[in-house]
Amino acid sequence: MPKKEKTKQEKSYLESVTDKTGEIAVHYGFVVIKPPQISNDDIHKSKQFKEFDRYEDSPEKVALTRWYMEERLDLEAQPQAFHYKKPLPGGLSKKKTNVETYGFEIMGSLKSTSEALLLRCALAVLEEHGYTNLFIDINSIGDRESIARFERELGSYFRKHSGTIPAKIKQEFKKDHHLMLSDERPETQDFRKNTPQPIGSLSENSRIHFKEVLECVETFDTAYKIKSSILSNKLFATNTIFEIIKPKDVSKTDAQTDENSGELLAYGYRYNHLAKKIGSKREIPTVGVTIFVKKNPKMLKKVLVKNIKKPKFYLVQLGSSAKLKALQVVELLRKQKIPVYHSITKDKITGQLSGAEYMKATHVLIIGQKEAIENTIVVRNITNREQETVSLNELGEYLKKLVKTKNK
Repeated sequence: MPKKEKTKQEKSYLESVTDKTGEIAVHYGFVVIKPPQISNDDIHKSKQFKEFDRYEDSPEKVALTRWYMEERLDLEAQPQAFHYKKPLPGGLSKKKTNVETYGFEIMGSLKSTSEALLLRCALAVLEEHGYTNLFIDINSIGDRESIARFERELGSYFRKHSGTIPAKIKQEFKKDHHLMLSDERPETQDFRKNTPQPIGSLSENSRIHFKEVLECVETFDTAYKIKSSILSNKLFATNTIFEIIKPKDVSKTDAQTDENSGELLAYGYRYNHLAKKIGSKREIPTVGVTIFVKKNPKMLKKVLVKNIKKPKFYLVQLGSSAKLKALQVVELLRKQKIPVYHSITKDKITGQLSGAEYMKATHVLIIGQKEAIENTIVVRNITNREQETVSLNELGEYLKKLVKTKNK
């Protein structure tokens, strides 16, 4: 792509000003963008999803996917990770609240680490905003095969057992079988005892994907449970759905509240099938998260994106255990205000090292299976190839000394 054309394309979506949440996003590898406007056509196309639009955000997802296709971001290195303020302009909701809403999207990746990265980033944002004792509810509806199998099982169960519930409730469940999973009325208690669960219908590939996501979540030091009643839009969504909750026993803020679980602070889901549903010739694997936080003057302080410190280090991981450890390292360095590039959603070493050269990093931080087990990391100088193995407990101070030495 010619340089002028590429610069013009970059200017069409990059944002120059953000806030402290955006600064966290940049640390995690997200590009801050000015979100696309929701067009009338986006609203029209999203109507086909309205019946199962649990989070009422399908117009936004349609707009983001359409924008990604129009900008031809599929021609750039994948995946693409974006951060933006919500709601998107052009939406139907006009009410003002005391809540700031943020969006994060990873587009072009099927990897389970995309969900993990979004979750880890969302937890970091919420913690910086002062939220503690957080809890993750998580579920998976799987791929097309899994969804079709689950629908058949739900339908069969309904036909066999619907005679045990009142006629009014029977009509509700007949219209949307998924309501059977979230209903908590006493009249349905016996009916719901053996209702099929989504994870019981997962295909082998979907089961592996969900297992990998859970393995990452287990490293976050945040309580979680698999909750079968949280479901995404079955018409275009796939695989993982999650919600980050502040339990009821913690004092409430103005954010959205889920009567059953506590206060809903964030939700996210994967929606690989949406692109083809709105006219693309191929699918665009995507996962996104929406975060709700009470307005905080300190966190709303303006930050020029160009002034955010550029990383001198590039984190490289080799193997599944190393990938899990890499997520911890990114957060560890963020807390110590040490920026780092990474490619956690990539597996091949060549692609990661190429990224380090392209971003002009001075050192690569390498975690393999051995380092993951020993809680260490290899710090390698890109110029002279000298390297040293450093304990993760000492990594922050070691890197700060490297930066000071380089600046002398």
